[in-house]
Amino acid sequence: MQSRFTRIAFLLALLVLPLLPHRAAAQAGKYTYMQMTTIESVIAGGMGRSKVSFTPEFKGAKEAPLENLFSLTGLNMGNLRGNEEAINSYMQKISDDGWELVTSVPLTYSLQGSGLFMTRYIFRKAK
Repeated sequence: MQSRFTRIAFLLALLVLPLLPHRAAAQAGKYTYMQMTTIESVIAGGMGRSKVSFTPEFKGAKEAPLENLFSLTGLNMGNLRGNEEAINSYMQKISDDGWELVTSVPLTYSLQGSGLFMTRYIFRKAK
């Protein structure tokens, strides 16, 4: 009895699973997507470049500056706080414009003595 139930469940899964991607693909056509990427430099001495990038442009902006996380004396907490406020401000403007946050993906790249903290935010808006 147990093996018969298992076979039936397996056959049903084989019939239903192929339908799931089609549903997701059909829903994808209902939205416009936008990506916001924050890039925060971790290079000693404040020599790095930090920014926010928008794809496609958001309100005419392709990118906007952020402060470098490090200064000559090490981690600059004021710059960290300023970046947090700037990112929150962009998130609020995007939300106010009708975009919904779908997911965010943290990324890190590092070499000896330097690195980048990146986060990709994916937004969508109904067409």
